[in-house]
Amino acid sequence: MTIQNTRRQRYLDESSFSDNSEILGVGITLALENLARKNLIPSAPSSLCWQAASNTLQIVLLDYTAGRPISDLRAQMPALIERFDTYLAQEKSPRSEDPPRNVADTLEITQIDAYVYVLWLLALCKLLKHEEFASKVMNWVDKTFQYNRGRDKLFENVVQALTGKHVGGANRLFHENPYKPLAEATDALPEDRAALVKQFVTSWYKGMKNTYWHGAHTGGIYFGYWCLEAALVTILFDIDDSSYRDHLVYPKDLVDWYRANTEPSHKNAAPFRAPLRAEPGQPCPRSGEWFSPFLKKTVHVNKGEPMPGPDKDKTGNSVIWYLRDE
Repeated sequence: MTIQNTRRQRYLDESSFSDNSEILGVGITLALENLARKNLIPSAPSSLCWQAASNTLQIVLLDYTAGRPISDLRAQMPALIERFDTYLAQEKSPRSEDPPRNVADTLEITQIDAYVYVLWLLALCKLLKHEEFASKVMNWVDKTFQYNRGRDKLFENVVQALTGKHVGGANRLFHENPYKPLAEATDALPEDRAALVKQFVTSWYKGMKNTYWHGAHTGGIYFGYWCLEAALVTILFDIDDSSYRDHLVYPKDLVDWYRANTEPSHKNAAPFRAPLRAEPGQPCPRSGEWFSPFLKKTVHVNKGEPMPGPDKDKTGNSVIWYLRDE
């Protein structure tokens, strides 16, 4: 059966699949062979480990684009995680060098490529039912805890829904374009979420113009354009994806496979819902008891009334109100 009959995106043909698969595969083989050699220059192991890890992720996505069965992709996950783990175990932060360099670590989510990679890895852990690897991915992220955690509200909402762990205080987005609608979906009422995810899916590719892989189908190593972040939020927040599932970049086969292979007891469980939140001065989205962890204060606010201030507490933390009964 040809790629034209199995492919999940129209940009991939037999020739580009064969060429890109070979380039990525050879890159992995050479990286692993060179790592076994002695007398490498000091910077070589890090570069080679990264090549093996990044190429493996791209192959997994390329195979999905080509139409490979989801079970085949699932079988590739242990090798993918192992290669990233090998890279992160030996990565030396530029800030720890002598003299230190003010350069972001590889998986520092302040950088758009790193943000995307981390969300993709978490999405694959969930969608391919390898949830046991999610904690390992978070260990990599937490190596640069002060730069990564408690600073991006979408990331923290996703991490809480996925792992049950949350670092509070996030009141911003590192990458508003294109992630703002997806972040709003994780805070919104259940009936409003699908429209927000659809908005995100529609604007996702255009908003990724600063990533290294944007436009690769016109020249470069194209492995597919997949909005795995939307699929992850769809699953974690139990969203009806019927309004956006046929969009070119939405990996509906991954979502369908996950749902088809989830035990009924899990399907019937109550989906995770992030606490409804509001900032000082904003109209209250729902009447009820609202709690601010930094102010250590609970107030009753009616829908439409402005949320009480100040914007920051005495120590400079941003004030966020959470609906108590959520």
